[in-house]
Amino acid sequence: MDKLKPIRLGQSIALIGSCFSDEIGSSLQANGFKVSINPGGTLFHPLAISKLLRWVLNEHFTPLRTYQRNDIFLSWDLSGTFYAMSEEAFIEKTRLLHQDLRAQLQKSSHLLLTFGSTWAYTLSSDHQLVANCHKAPKSNFSKEMSDLEELQTQWLDLLEELKSFNPNLQVVLTISPVRHLKDGLVENNRSKARLHMLAETLCERANCFYFEAYELVTDQLRDYSFYKEDGAHPNQKAIAVVWEHFQQRFLEASTRTVLEEWAALQKSKAHKILYPESNEAKQHQMALEKQTVAFFTKYPDFQDSTPA
Repeated sequence: MDKLKPIRLGQSIALIGSCFSDEIGSSLQANGFKVSINPGGTLFHPLAISKLLRWVLNEHFTPLRTYQRNDIFLSWDLSGTFYAMSEEAFIEKTRLLHQDLRAQLQKSSHLLLTFGSTWAYTLSSDHQLVANCHKAPKSNFSKEMSDLEELQTQWLDLLEELKSFNPNLQVVLTISPVRHLKDGLVENNRSKARLHMLAETLCERANCFYFEAYELVTDQLRDYSFYKEDGAHPNQKAIAVVWEHFQQRFLEASTRTVLEEWAALQKSKAHKILYPESNEAKQHQMALEKQTVAFFTKYPDFQDSTPA
C-alpha cells in the first residue's frame, strides 16, 4: 500500500457521501481549501456512491434514471437537492455534473468518501437500488441490507478503476456517525457494523485510508450533548472535535500553521467594537485590512470563502 500523503493548501479535494461529507467539506472550505462537496447531493449507501463514480469514470455521458414528481424532475441515482424544472434541463444539468465531477476527480489529490448506511431501497419497476426515494410511495420499493461480499467486490474493483484514472488520487474512507434512527436502533447498529467490515477490507487490500470520525463521536465523545436535538446528527461542538483530529491526521504541518494564522485573523475580525465611530476602532479596522492583505499575499493558494 502507498504511504498516505498529507493534504496541503493548493490541492483539490473531492468529497462524496453522506451529510458528514458536507460537514468535513465545509470545514475544509472555510479554511482555504479547493473543494468539491457532493455535487450530486448527499448519498448514503456505498453502492449508490459507487454507481455515481462509475458513471463519472465512463468517458461517454449517459443519461441517469429520471423521476418526475409533479413539475419537478429528479433522478433515482442522485439526491433530491439535484433537480430541474424540465426533462431537457435536467439532462443538461446531469451532463454538466458528469463533466465537472470527472474533471474534479482527474485533478484531485484526495477523495474523501463517507458511507452512511447499508440499508438499500430497490425500485420495484427496474430492480435497481435508488440513492433517494424522493418521497415516492413506499410500495414502489423493497428494502434489504446489502450483502457484504457484494459491497467488497464492487468497491475493490472501483478503487482499482480510480487508481487507473488518477494514479495520484488518495482515498480516505469515513463512516458517518449520524444515526439512521428511522431504521431502528438495532438495524442502525447492524448497518454501521457492516460498513466497518467493508472499510476494514478496503483499507487492508486497496490504496485507501480510514479516518475514525465514527469512533470519535460515538466512543470518545459518548454524550448526547454532542448531538443536535434530533439525537441523530452530531452538532457543531462534535464537528469541531472531529475537524481538529482530521487536521492532525491528514494535513501537512506547514498547512496547519497557516490555518492557525487564519484562525487568529478571524478571531480579530470577530472582536466586537464597542465604539465603531472612534479613532481607535478605525485604526483597528485599518490594521485588520493590512493583516488580511498580507495574509493572502503570503499564502496565495488560500481560497477565501468568507462573504464579501
